[in-house]
This record gives sequence, structure tokens and C-alpha cells, in this order.
Amino acid sequence: MKRLTTLFACAAIAVASVAANAAVTFSNVVIRGSLSAGASAVTGASDIDFTLPNAAVGDSLPSRTGNIVITYEANSTDALTQNLLVLSGALAGSGTIFFNEVVEDLINPGIIATYNVVLSANDQLPHNAVLNFSRPSTHVKVKKTIVLSAVPDTDNFDLASVVLVEQRLIPEPAAALLLLVGLPLMRRRAA
Repeated sequence: MKRLTTLFACAAIAVASVAANAAVTFSNVVIRGSLSAGASAVTGASDIDFTLPNAAVGDSLPSRTGNIVITYEANSTDALTQNLLVLSGALAGSGTIFFNEVVEDLINPGIIATYNVVLSANDQLPHNAVLNFSRPSTHVKVKKTIVLSAVPDTDNFDLASVVLVEQRLIPEPAAALLLLVGLPLMRRRAA
């Protein structure tokens, strides 16, 4: 067990090292829509986070519907293969979040990933998703469309809000290393 823990710790350090060396550059960030006032983006080595302080609709709010559209480009020296997504907010009553994301390869034009989800008060937030690209790319354009609705007005408290969208783009060496390290660990565990 101790050997397995040591192996896992070494693998995590190796993955972090590879990912740190393959920084992603974000550009052409645009946040628009009826609920985009005050929205901002913060970038890290391979992640971009969107804070949406006014993305809420429902009871006691100015609107019962609204939208946000976010676009950006990402470049990396190592090919990108995955997009990890975390969507944080709140839902109550008739509150619904419609989320759509499209990832387009700008090197070999074409869509390499799409994701759609409809979240209601029955769903748990934060919502996590992994978008696997159909092929690697070093330059992608990402478009997110978020529609919030608190229609119809019910006797309950109705709310739909998104306060934070976290995004991490995974370069190919880190994804490959995770796969190479993860498979033997999974096989050993299954044995």
C-alpha cells in the first residue's frame, strides 16, 4: 500500500510538472449578453475562470430570463486534448440553466468538442464535465452560451444563477501521462 501511495504521489508530481511546462495562452476573451455586467476573466497557466456577479434571474430580480455568451481563444505549444469544466451557481423552484459549449480547432478548421446540459433545481451544483477533443489542437476557439430562466413564476422561490465558470485546458503530454500512470494503477487495484 505504501509503495502504491508513493507511486501515485510521484505520478501526480510528474503530471503537474508536465502541465506546468505546457502553459496555455488565452486571448480574444469576450463576455457579452444581458447578464454580463461586471463579468471578468482571470487566467492561470492552463486555466481561465469567469466570475459572473450579475448572472441571476428570478424572484426579486430585474428579470426572469437572461443570457451570457463567452468566447476566447487558447494557444499551447503542446496540443490540447481535453477541457475540464466546473459550473457553480444556484437553482431553486423553476430556475433552469441551459449550457452549451463548442470547441473549434483553428489549425485544422472544424468542431472538435461540444457539450450541452440543462440543469434544474433537481440537479446538484457545482456541475462538472470533461470534454474530450476528437483530435488534438494547439489553437482552439471556445464559445459558451449560458441561458438562465426562472419561468414560469411559481409559488416557490424561483432562481437561476451562475456565479463562476472554471475551465482548464489539458495539454497532450499531461493527458498521456495521466493515462500511462492511471492504467497500471487501475489494473493493480482491480487485481
